[in-house]
Amino acid sequence: MNLINIAIIITGALGLIFMLISLIGLIRLPDFYTRLHAQGIGDTLGALLIIISMMLAAGAGLMSLKLLLVFLIIVLTNPVGTNLMMIAGMNNPEYREYKKKKPDKKLKSDKKSKK
Repeated sequence: MNLINIAIIITGALGLIFMLISLIGLIRLPDFYTRLHAQGIGDTLGALLIIISMMLAAGAGLMSLKLLLVFLIIVLTNPVGTNLMMIAGMNNPEYREYKKKKPDKKLKSDKKSKK
């Protein structure tokens, strides 16, 4: 195995790991906004690493230029899509008040008893 093959394997594996972490974050995180954050960051970085791996495998040429163009499209559209989903969530009353929870009465009574 030469150095290029090792770089292809490492960047491809790292890209898949970032995509997997993004998927786990999308499933496990508690609310809409944190899920958007995990998806936006993880997918963009994972796509970058996988496309770099494919560019290394393709070598210098027209195919690498096409892969670079695909990556530029992903970099431009993924954050815009994530931002639009966040704005739509902010305008939805169901998601707008997800942080406004009633304060815990037990905590207030503990503070009064300590005085």
